[in-house]
Amino acid sequence: MAWYTPVASPPALDRILACSWTAEPSGTHRLVPDACTDLLWVSTGSIVLCGPETTAWDFALPGGTTAVGVRFRPGAAPRIFGVDASTIRDRRVPMSELVDPVTAQRLNRQLEQLPDSAQRMHALEQFVAEHTPPALGESSDDFVERVLDHLAVSPRARAASLATQLGMTTRQLHRRALSSFGYGTSTLARLLRFQRFLAITETSSPRRPTLARLAVEAGYSDQAHLARDCRAICGTTPTEFLADYFATFPDMSDPYKTAAPFAATMEA
Repeated sequence: MAWYTPVASPPALDRILACSWTAEPSGTHRLVPDACTDLLWVSTGSIVLCGPETTAWDFALPGGTTAVGVRFRPGAAPRIFGVDASTIRDRRVPMSELVDPVTAQRLNRQLEQLPDSAQRMHALEQFVAEHTPPALGESSDDFVERVLDHLAVSPRARAASLATQLGMTTRQLHRRALSSFGYGTSTLARLLRFQRFLAITETSSPRRPTLARLAVEAGYSDQAHLARDCRAICGTTPTEFLADYFATFPDMSDPYKTAAPFAATMEA
């Protein structure tokens, strides 16, 4: 869709950002959670961090509004801003609550004065680069990557099995997952399975496979499992969801390929 344009972030931020984007939204749109968080500026004058979501949500902005943003890979934003991810889950947090209010005001003024969305997007990328400690930019969070890798291979893995693989107790796993992702590994697995389902749907051509086949390929036990997850995330059936769904960035939307970036998927 022309109103939303995601692009690859600078190579130096590969371990931090999934992508960057510009948008000129009109009407009502739906966002589908993907385990990422977004830092965004809206031309109405606000800068917010959209915390990790657990369910899809709708938004609408006044006509003529523009927005730019950067999408953090799972677990990255809490490390940069020094917050527990569970405290920003399902929230839109003002920038002034994450950094010094003077810094937030300065960034907002800078973005307002720039002439176009592309330059504003680059300014947000530069802000992230300046606030990312060198160690974070050079290496990924080992816990986050190991969890994502394990769920890529075993999409229905239970917490006890995952904890054993990571050499920790289930309580330790849950505590660290809350801090890094904003929720437990069961919720994380549900979101990744659904994004996997969307990724396969996006790249299936010229004829889309049956829902039963898509479900199995995405890591569900069966079509009924997919239906339960879809209703839990989006409040609708897979068929109803796909009727309004459109792909935003197929090459960047498969979280089961942990070496590739993540990107949120939207509904029209």
